[in-house]
Amino acid sequence: MSDEQTAITISLRSLRRVLLRALAAALVLVVLAVLWQQRDALGGVFAGGVPAEVDRNAYQAVFLTGGQVYFGKLGARGGDIYVLSDVYYLSEPREGNPRGQLVKRGTELHGPRDPMIIPAGQVLLIENLRDDAEVMQAIKRHRSGEVPLAPAASPLPTGTAGPSPTAATPRPTPTR
Repeated sequence: MSDEQTAITISLRSLRRVLLRALAAALVLVVLAVLWQQRDALGGVFAGGVPAEVDRNAYQAVFLTGGQVYFGKLGARGGDIYVLSDVYYLSEPREGNPRGQLVKRGTELHGPRDPMIIPAGQVLLIENLRDDAEVMQAIKRHRSGEVPLAPAASPLPTGTAGPSPTAATPRPTPTR
């Protein structure tokens, strides 16, 4: 028998079709692998940025990894950024007011404005607030003009976390 009689012939068109299908399948696998690796960062994009359990009609308490707690309306910009608007926090407890007072963010020395932009990695916990919560009652009284809130005592909400100036002020040492 000759080689021509035992050879299998594949048309060039069929070979191209098989190679294109294999290439398309490989491309789909690569895209799926990248999406799987980036699932945490992309989770907010596919889910709308804010978990479905967050009540968009209510205020939220947002607990940060540094110990700060802010109250406001939570939204999202992409998968790794939260935005908090109409922001309040509790001032540091004092002798006359051991529970602290509610402070409207924006009165601090550095003059922040809404919204507060929070990296998602800094958020420890999010809670929806009930309308009958004490914080919500204070916010409602403030918004109606009934009761002014406490002025900000420092540029950072020190009542919830942050460095306290307990160490002595460093002084320059004499040089020779």
